[in-house]
Amino acid sequence: MDDSQDPRHDEFHKTLRTHHGVIIALANISPTVSLGIGLGFLAAVAGTSLPAAFLLAALPILAVSGGYARLAARDPNCGTAYIWVRRALGPWTGYLAGWTSVATNIMFLSYAGQLTGRFTLQLADEAGLFHTDSTVAVTLTGLVWTGLIVIGAVRGVQDATAVQSVLLGLSAVVVLTVVGTAFVRGDAAPVQASWFSPFSFPDPLTLFSATVLAAYMFWGWESAFSVVEENAEARSSGRAGLIAIVVTLALFLVGAAGFLHALTPGRLADPLAGITELARTFYGTGGAIAAAAAMLAATVACMQSSVIAGSRLTLAMGRDGVLGPSWARLHPTRRTPVTSTLRTAGLAVALSVAGLAIGKLSDVVLAVVNSVGILVSLLYGIGGWACVVTFRHELRGGRLRDILVVGVLPALGGTALLLLGGLVAYQQWTSVDHLAVDPENGRFLTALPLGTVLLGVPAALWTRYHRKAAYFTRPAPPLAPAPAPASASTSPSTSTTPGVSA
Repeated sequence: MDDSQDPRHDEFHKTLRTHHGVIIALANISPTVSLGIGLGFLAAVAGTSLPAAFLLAALPILAVSGGYARLAARDPNCGTAYIWVRRALGPWTGYLAGWTSVATNIMFLSYAGQLTGRFTLQLADEAGLFHTDSTVAVTLTGLVWTGLIVIGAVRGVQDATAVQSVLLGLSAVVVLTVVGTAFVRGDAAPVQASWFSPFSFPDPLTLFSATVLAAYMFWGWESAFSVVEENAEARSSGRAGLIAIVVTLALFLVGAAGFLHALTPGRLADPLAGITELARTFYGTGGAIAAAAAMLAATVACMQSSVIAGSRLTLAMGRDGVLGPSWARLHPTRRTPVTSTLRTAGLAVALSVAGLAIGKLSDVVLAVVNSVGILVSLLYGIGGWACVVTFRHELRGGRLRDILVVGVLPALGGTALLLLGGLVAYQQWTSVDHLAVDPENGRFLTALPLGTVLLGVPAALWTRYHRKAAYFTRPAPPLAPAPAPASASTSPSTSTTPGVSA
């Protein structure tokens, strides 16, 4: 596909503001779901060091986020890291980053579809309407939700974020009410400063494992950058990503401290002691119903955000010839990636249905979701270094702020995340002496995410030499000009390019 066939970047409607990106990112991270049902997984590893794990995980992510913001401002592309890594580290590495992101997104959507089905049926059970544990009922209910989510995504980001803000608000009110009650009525242990100390971990391996798990719970903040081509101002994505990380960190710290105050580490790590049971303890059946509704609302918002971000990545791949050109098709009036949205959701649905027919496949999906922290660490780490390499020539003699934002911090954060991912992969592999198709087997949890990346190699070879995708041969377009120094004696209309500074 030559340049003349490339749809122009400005074919999107540019109407989104910072708050749209914040909602998309928060919905994708889904901190209320992490607090409601995911905190136990981390508590099983971190114990009373839960808050410290969140603090440690946030540091490299915050360091990398500044680099993402600058890349989005200077190279606004809905393909995000798939495009930025190619520019810095070459098309093969960029393709594998895109492949991995698409694969994990489809796996997650399949898993999240099952979650929406479970939460819906749990809500019906708590409300006394009916009770069923049928896997078929769970899957079919999830498929109905997926269809509604796709309709919302095709209608447009503004409509989708309006719905997401209501769903997120509902879930946040319920979860924060339970957390607040835990602070007031909890008596398991007084709040302690040691909970927030990185020196509270019993050994380095526990620290590394807990930090990677915590980093996974921040997964999704970068979805704020997926709509960068739809922003009225390119800086909006950088602001949205930063705000989402900070808000999520605050929720995690407050939530972790509240639950540690109310529950012993052993009970917190019990999968049966999630938000629904805690709400039932405090508020009876009405609390359990509200908690189930909150988890359902947050999961639906999360799925919608994942569909929005994933469809824009595959659109960018279609635009580059990595996927067929039809993947880059926009809705004629709403200017949304209708084909990519339908196909991304369709692949997730197919995987969900296949998992219903082939029992072991559901174990594979669950294992990938459980072990995706390794991939998240690797992808964020590579993204951080892509920023450093991209702007390396501008660092010489640059402003101190620029050297920190696009040089020192992304390098440190990226290196830390790469090392963490590698160390956890090694720890999981050596934790058992055999490989088994089991979502709790350490070697299986290591082989699956790394195998997902390796499967991208033959796909890349086929795309390069059979499809002859322009992505592998066409030079990257020039970056937008760097912002002029604040002290430059030029008029406001010419001193900076809108959306350039991060």
